[in-house]
Amino acid sequence: MVDLNNDNNSNNDQKAPKLWGWTTYASIAIAIIILVFAATFVDLKEIWRQITACDKRFVLLGALAHYATYLVRGMRWRRCLIHLPVKAGSTKFGLLVFFYNFVDNLVPAKLGDVYAAHLARINFNIRRSAAMGSIVFLRMVDAWIVLLLAALASWTLFADKLPGAVFWSLIGGCIIAVGATSIMLVFFLFKKKLPGWIPQKIQQMIQAFQTGMWPRAKELFPIAILTVTIWSLEIVWIFCLTLAFDLNVGAAETIFLTMIPLLASAFPFTPSGAGVVEITLFSCLRVVGVTSPIAASLTVVNRFIDYALHIALGVLTWAIRRVIGLRTWRDVPLKDLRENDPAEIPVGQSRLNIDY
Repeated sequence: MVDLNNDNNSNNDQKAPKLWGWTTYASIAIAIIILVFAATFVDLKEIWRQITACDKRFVLLGALAHYATYLVRGMRWRRCLIHLPVKAGSTKFGLLVFFYNFVDNLVPAKLGDVYAAHLARINFNIRRSAAMGSIVFLRMVDAWIVLLLAALASWTLFADKLPGAVFWSLIGGCIIAVGATSIMLVFFLFKKKLPGWIPQKIQQMIQAFQTGMWPRAKELFPIAILTVTIWSLEIVWIFCLTLAFDLNVGAAETIFLTMIPLLASAFPFTPSGAGVVEITLFSCLRVVGVTSPIAASLTVVNRFIDYALHIALGVLTWAIRRVIGLRTWRDVPLKDLRENDPAEIPVGQSRLNIDY
């Protein structure tokens, strides 16, 4: 198993996000229990028969569409941070997006986002607070898009009576969207002047967060175009899977099958909602009229490509990280982060104090 734990040479001034511990192991155990329990309700032989009979060309096309989103997400993240002194191309950003999402598949409660900020600190030499600000901004944008598309598709399909599971998924998505927006608003309100009782160190972190969470105005249109591209590719990914299993679904059904399981992926007690996402996708397929064997088979293929394959590719990425230029705290000792920092320059000028 990949070890992403804290290095032994860390110090009190610089602490990397500790990802492995009893909470991570417990969350993985919960996910396994859920999946094993769900497997008792399906015919595994029939699932295998359906999978072997599906059209692999559409599966491959869908997988390519899905994994292409990581490159586009990297381009979008770079656009969000282009006002900072970041000397890296979109490919490097895409690599980091892919890798921190791999981490997110192993740890609960979206701790992968914390690791993403640390990766940005090590690879791009920007403050972790600034990187986290950009991540919160993008999470807010994506949360509202997923919520609105999920709500629209659900209303179109179930105008008379919304299924309970769908209703609660939408409620969860609303909480996430409102939560991310609230964070943005709080930091916006403190943008001009911070209370004097806040320690200077915390004030610098807040200012860096504010700097990272607001892209340049001229970048908003490219960010919007890239966002549309990302979610179009995700919808294409699910549509290709339905074609692979010879299903005839419309636009509303495809959007519904794409967005509702994504809301479930925010379930905080398992890595990326593992276990909950599978049950949600299977239930959504059943709700739109797909038979149980095909629904289970499509769910297995979906989660194999989106989740299991991502973990396997993430482990490979970790193994060849030095070849592809990916730096982690295994490669950059934490005690060296402060020592190698440039001189402190006030937030808002051409460079940031790269400290946290």
